[in-house]
Amino acid sequence: MRKKLFIPLMIVFAVSFSSCQSVFNLSKAQNDVQQTETVMPTPTVWVTIAPYVVTSTPVILPTIDTGSLQGRIVFHSDREENRELYVFDFQTLEINKVTNDSSVDVFPSWSPDGEKIVFVSDRSGDPDIYIMNADGSGVQRLTNDPANDVFPEISPDGETIAFVSNRDGDDEIYRMDLDGANIKQLTNNSFIDGFPSWSPDGERIVYQTNRDVNYELYIMSKDGLDLVRVTEDPSADVQPSWSPDGEQIVFVSTQTEFEEIYIYNLETDVREQLTYFQASTEVPKWSGDGRYLVFASNYEGNREIYIMDVDKGNILRITNSSAEDFYPDWILN
Repeated sequence: MRKKLFIPLMIVFAVSFSSCQSVFNLSKAQNDVQQTETVMPTPTVWVTIAPYVVTSTPVILPTIDTGSLQGRIVFHSDREENRELYVFDFQTLEINKVTNDSSVDVFPSWSPDGEKIVFVSDRSGDPDIYIMNADGSGVQRLTNDPANDVFPEISPDGETIAFVSNRDGDDEIYRMDLDGANIKQLTNNSFIDGFPSWSPDGERIVYQTNRDVNYELYIMSKDGLDLVRVTEDPSADVQPSWSPDGEQIVFVSTQTEFEEIYIYNLETDVREQLTYFQASTEVPKWSGDGRYLVFASNYEGNREIYIMDVDKGNILRITNSSAEDFYPDWILN
């Protein structure tokens, strides 16, 4: 979205956590909302803002051979009116629904072994974090707070979950054990902090914050210390994801007035623009081998899930529906 929309934003996630609730209310009134008015992750939470309208003919890029890909991609979708979680399997090339609840189930993330999925649901009345087996069985509630708990991500060792909550009045980053115990607040300020992503060694977390007015990326230790600023420019830089080799961070920026994907090299201090879709292209995540990115984009119309070869730029569309498919995460096993 345009930078001026950010400061309330999904990407522009500049909205306070109270707007998080709007995504759940929106789902319950789906029939009254236009297709383009979908929930979009704000730098800290989500807000009901329509994605950028595509302004150019879709760029036709070479496709990727599915035979060279493996693993599973989890994502959320409103293809059955309310938002549920789905899994695409490269072995069968099929999409299976793994939640079936009248509530809103969103923001899924894999455990490192591919056995569990952590996600957000309002099935108990407000947005809390849950965990379940990869097939949707064994659902367990991890947080139980009247605040909004969102954007969970499990650490590389599979023992800790970083997440975002407004339980102290504004959006802060927290961590907890995999069973929901030992919650610790990592950020504590008057700004909007969100979208945490673990380094591959589990020692650091990259996240987005508006402490510099516009959104920038920062890195902190897993204990919330040793703060380091990563980006510094007039655009909004959000939704970071740390590469498996620890050398790069992929993120979304409005540097070109659209939400495009960029890669920042921590060693060379070089930023590279990866997409030129002139659309809303969001929430990029790495494949486990670091060769590909999975992300959501509306550059061909409504929001779908795509894969891109980082080196070659080849692209593959994973979903093809009239629904809004969003927030993908990829596990190789």
